Amino acid sequence: MVFRSILLALLILPASASKHRGLWFWAASSSPYGSANIVGNNTLENQTIAFFNARSIKRVYGSYGVRPVSEAATIAAWNAKLQAEGIQSQFLMSENTWIFPANHASFLDKVQQRVIDFNNAPGRLAAEKFDALHLDIEPQALPEWGSLTDSQQRDYLFLLRDTYAAVRQLFVDAGMPTFPIYADLPVWFDTYPGGSIGWTDAAERDQWFDDISAELTGISLMPFDRDTFSNIDSGVTWELANVPNVRVGIESDVPGTWPDVPAFHDMMEQLEIAYGPADAVDIQSYRGWREVLAAQPIIAIAADLQPYSPQFGDIVFDGDTGWNYVIHFTSNLCEWREVARMRATAPGPMTCPVEFTGSRGFWKVSRFQDLPNPE
Repeated sequence: MVFRSILLALLILPASASKHRGLWFWAASSSPYGSANIVGNNTLENQTIAFFNARSIKRVYGSYGVRPVSEAATIAAWNAKLQAEGIQSQFLMSENTWIFPANHASFLDKVQQRVIDFNNAPGRLAAEKFDALHLDIEPQALPEWGSLTDSQQRDYLFLLRDTYAAVRQLFVDAGMPTFPIYADLPVWFDTYPGGSIGWTDAAERDQWFDDISAELTGISLMPFDRDTFSNIDSGVTWELANVPNVRVGIESDVPGTWPDVPAFHDMMEQLEIAYGPADAVDIQSYRGWREVLAAQPIIAIAADLQPYSPQFGDIVFDGDTGWNYVIHFTSNLCEWREVARMRATAPGPMTCPVEFTGSRGFWKVSRFQDLPNPE
């Protein structure tokens, strides 16, 4: 049986075997592109992994909350799916108040249950385990940050350093001393002289980065507010030269930081050319990227939609003798619903009446036949 889609064409970035991009995959329960709504739904999981593969995503920073405890089998199966496609599964945890020592116990308990105990559960297969822990702890996003003095901001960075050390010690105590731990950092913590961090001298700044590098496997830099390569490069140059295993992030902010999707894609390519395609770029985030693409107009269409009333319309397309045609609809580009099926008995235009429900969406016409393609 041969299938051919003739209606919907999306902007797709060509895949490249040499690229190993990372992607933040937030829970985002209010979005159809959040892990909370995708992981556990076989159809949506497969569509999401197809998206990953088409765009050379090889690291997924997944936010799953308590689900490794409450839905361990579901998360294990998802990790195994990623592993089968050659994609790392890193467990993403994010809460800025974890830097405070009073919150370490509850934070470490979550890491223990959701990563260490999950991975070490009896019968847990290697492919079902998390490959790493990924921490997004941002003291600069705390509400009091803007009112802190420069020296107080430096002290908050010392708290962050100590939090990383506590996590590493937890894995050491669990008999997993080399388990990978990654973290997200802004690009301006290194600024000296100048900047808002009150480093007493360059040596203190250098020692802080040496200290966190001893606990972390690598870092992802977040130059998300920078809209040119030169601005991004100026923010990451010091870390690339002085910190091991650095990746550079880019935000899928269209329109905004990037005027359109090609500009966003072009900057990814520039970063990979500059820093090495194998381990260079992380994208923030799956939800943002999918929503950007969903908002783009269809760029190739082989059927016309001809409304003739507020509730009904016709989809018109050219048919070929012997082919079967299926009309699908989706409101989120993930879940396609079949609404009609037709067979062409002669070549020429075919008309399929469809009913509008009032919601926006996309239509797709596919064709298939039981006999070999006559073309």
